[in-house]
Amino acid sequence: MDIQQVRAWAEFMDKAMMVSVIVVILSATALGVTTWLSMRFHGTMRAKEALAFYGDKNQARDHAAELERELASARERSSQLERDAEAANERAAQAVQAGKDVHKRAATLETSAAEARQRAAELERRVEEANGRVADLEKEVGNAKPSPAEARPVEEHAKAAGAGGESQKSQMAASLAKFSGTKAAVFVVDEAPDAAAGGASINDALNDAGWASVVWNWTGVSGIVGVVILIKQDVDPATDEAATGALEALRGAGFNVAKGHWPADWRRFRGTLNGPQMPAPTDAPIRIVIGQRAR
Repeated sequence: MDIQQVRAWAEFMDKAMMVSVIVVILSATALGVTTWLSMRFHGTMRAKEALAFYGDKNQARDHAAELERELASARERSSQLERDAEAANERAAQAVQAGKDVHKRAATLETSAAEARQRAAELERRVEEANGRVADLEKEVGNAKPSPAEARPVEEHAKAAGAGGESQKSQMAASLAKFSGTKAAVFVVDEAPDAAAGGASINDALNDAGWASVVWNWTGVSGIVGVVILIKQDVDPATDEAATGALEALRGAGFNVAKGHWPADWRRFRGTLNGPQMPAPTDAPIRIVIGQRAR
């Protein structure tokens, strides 16, 4: 090979080398650009992945916190429901007990009502018997007509009683003074013409002795003879003693007096009582009934 060929070959090789170098440079540049773009792409992707990861993580945390709040609320509602259930059970138990108490009271009331009806029937029977006795007394009084010989001693006794009335009233007051404060109701029978004077005399003596006595005019009844001191069936011993003391004092003053128990309910009576409204005629524990022929 001659020198010209060698030179041409060298020039060719130089050019090829330059081309190779340029290609290498271009390749390196392309590789660098590609690497840079790849790094940017991967960085961007990692940033997006991190953003998505942390975003999901925060959302998960928020969701977990929301679930915890809902769980706490559910627990609170469950506790409230348990308390409401306990309260409802307690109210149900109270209602059952109240129902039992109502049935028990109803049974007691039925028993009391039956006893009350029985007592009412017994009292009605006793009232009928008392009315029968009063009717018999009225009949006996109607049939009793004193002879002139019997009438003269009565008139003489009345005159003597009138002459010594003040003295007898003073004696009655002195005998009754030891029962001062006792309450008594004086019932003057309107159908008995001589009862008013006897009732006034007895009431004056009671007031002088310190008794709390008031007079009522009793209409609608008849046939009561003499003076009757009446007390309740279950009267206390002090009242019974005062009634006995009044019996003895009135007998000592010449009154035709007897003592007994009221045959019915203390607040029930036949006829009508005319007198003061206060106190009521049924308040006093002792009743002194003034009928005909009180002395």
